[in-house]
Amino acid sequence: MALRSSFALIAAATALISAQPSFSQAGIDNNQQRAANLARDTAIKLNGGLIKYRPAACMFVIGGTPCLVKSDAKGFLFRFEGGSPAWQQLKQPPTTLTEILVAPGGREVVGTPLNKILTPAAKP
Repeated sequence: MALRSSFALIAAATALISAQPSFSQAGIDNNQQRAANLARDTAIKLNGGLIKYRPAACMFVIGGTPCLVKSDAKGFLFRFEGGSPAWQQLKQPPTTLTEILVAPGGREVVGTPLNKILTPAAKP
């Protein structure tokens, strides 16, 4: 009986996983996904951690595609706003603008061309 229950559980989990779009189905390669994760995490560290800062929602989309400005031989360049926790949900203005360039393999930050505090008049 336990064997049947285990099999049913495994079959259900496999069906659930199979139903989710993969990175390749979304047109995203693994390097881009790694790069987006690294860029997001780097911005969080640069701006004081999750207690003080949240990147824009576009950085939580598969591959960070809405925030991807350029992808070429130099790597992946992401540009996104950020702010205090829940800034977007509370419809508050962003407080930072960040650009992060990640190497083509998605495993190393090449540079941070921009990480500036925004004033209300300086919003892009």
